[in-house]
Amino acid sequence: MVLTIFALPILAALLILFVPSHRTHSMISVVALGVLSGCALYLYQSSTPITFSLSPTLNRLLVIADIVLLLFFLYQGKRFHHFKVMGLAALQLLLYGYIESIVPEAGSAEIVVDGLSKFMFLIINGVGGIIVLYAVKYMEDEPVSPLKKRLFVGALLIFLSIMNLIVAANSMLLFFFLFEMTTLASYLLIAFRGDEISRSNALQALWMNQIGGVVILLGALAAIYGYDTIMFDLLLQNSGGMVFLAVALLSMAALVKGASIPFEGWLLGAMVAPTPVSAMLHSATMVKIAPYLILKLSPILALSMVGEMISLIGSLVFVAASYLALSRSVFKEILGYSTVALLGLMMALASIGTEEGVALAMALMLFHALSKALLFLAAGVLEREHHAKNIEEMKGMVTRSPQTVGFILFGFVSLTLPPFGLFMGKLFAISAVASLLKEQPIYLMVLSALVVGSALMVLLYFKVASALLSAPSDTLHTHAEPIAAGFNIPLMMLSFLIIFGAVGYMMMQHNIFIVILAVPILFVFALPAIMQKMDRYDRISPYHCGEKELFDSALIYFKPSEGLERRIYRLFFLLFVGVAAVGALS
Repeated sequence: MVLTIFALPILAALLILFVPSHRTHSMISVVALGVLSGCALYLYQSSTPITFSLSPTLNRLLVIADIVLLLFFLYQGKRFHHFKVMGLAALQLLLYGYIESIVPEAGSAEIVVDGLSKFMFLIINGVGGIIVLYAVKYMEDEPVSPLKKRLFVGALLIFLSIMNLIVAANSMLLFFFLFEMTTLASYLLIAFRGDEISRSNALQALWMNQIGGVVILLGALAAIYGYDTIMFDLLLQNSGGMVFLAVALLSMAALVKGASIPFEGWLLGAMVAPTPVSAMLHSATMVKIAPYLILKLSPILALSMVGEMISLIGSLVFVAASYLALSRSVFKEILGYSTVALLGLMMALASIGTEEGVALAMALMLFHALSKALLFLAAGVLEREHHAKNIEEMKGMVTRSPQTVGFILFGFVSLTLPPFGLFMGKLFAISAVASLLKEQPIYLMVLSALVVGSALMVLLYFKVASALLSAPSDTLHTHAEPIAAGFNIPLMMLSFLIIFGAVGYMMMQHNIFIVILAVPILFVFALPAIMQKMDRYDRISPYHCGEKELFDSALIYFKPSEGLERRIYRLFFLLFVGVAAVGALS
């Protein structure tokens, strides 16, 4: 089963690459989604960890592959005269070469599939597989060659395989290699369209994620000097000394990959890529490395000030990113900022290290993946079918594509209202964090962030929803256009999983009564059709001589000043550096 999880996406990618039939691509994607999801569910039901040790030959091949990858990064920096990419690639080569010269014996298996890995398999293969299915339809109208379309879908499948491997990596050097492989994948996918802005954003993603690679290597060095190991399981058996520095450095890599401020630019820049890339990076795979890594390190984080520091940073990111999102008008950028915010919250809860905090972080990871995938894929339908990216361009969309608007509204509801997982997770988190205040008053910051950030997010989603549901009288009335089956089926699958997951989660919490709330909430699917039949009007006040009074809640922005934004970024940079300082002093 585990080998199927690792190898099947690669096999499916090769089939898509060499079989030109578009219909066959859909069939391959459906089969891959079914098999991978089935394997993930089967493994999740089993409680026995599964381990694999790499042979000396495979380890040597891994070293070669690592060096080739870093040399490729160096070449890309030289090719495009990007000194940050070149400098960071050179630094990684030096650190990696030195570590390989002193690396100790393994001491344990390089690949360990534990409970956390199996949980991640559910997200990666379930949600990620649905995104691949959507991508097959999305690429039909992409103005590129048939070969490039096949390469794109194949790259997404290989990306799933890389993600399946990274969440099972027990060796820090294997984790580093796969971490940088995800960096390579994001670089190539963001640059897919080949224009200047795509290349610029791809290079930004490359150098920012390389910072994460550097701190992983520094964390491996700390583990070697302190405990003569590069294995996560052996490192986490310790409770003092260099372990706090190693964990602090690895946590910094999570902050980078999770696009925490001031590194959110690489994730927001991914918006220039085709929508399946945004969905894959933001919901199902790439960014989930961040809370996953914090969860993996939580046994040590719970014992040190490093955990409190990560919790503080995550809480502040939750509020700051929600606030900054209010000043944006591009739909996918708004979704991107809300992703950054919720990742901060997940890491804040995971770093607390309690059993309840870990369980809540995992619940938020799962439901965020489902809801954000739904929203990004629906946004892709608006972009592909109606050429609408900015929320001001979405007025009258309720008459043109009520079905898509219904999916988006349901996505917002699943993020903000009971009994859906994200709302209930945040509600239970408030209770869990409040119970810790007596012993650790610093968690008052987390509690405050939960309340303030959640309120800002409701306002943010209301801003977008008001634009989608508006239909001024001067908007050209058109007939509703149905969604193509290749788009509709993935959206329906995600909606079903959100509902099924909410019911299952509440049953696990032994609270069946609140599930009844889901019934009236589902009317959001019918709301666009109802509004489509209503008469449209414009607001005209007395004494205005018939002139329209312009009022639109979608255009209410809370634009921070440039000075305030600079201070926000400066604060988070200092906090990021402070994680290493706290780890060294602990």
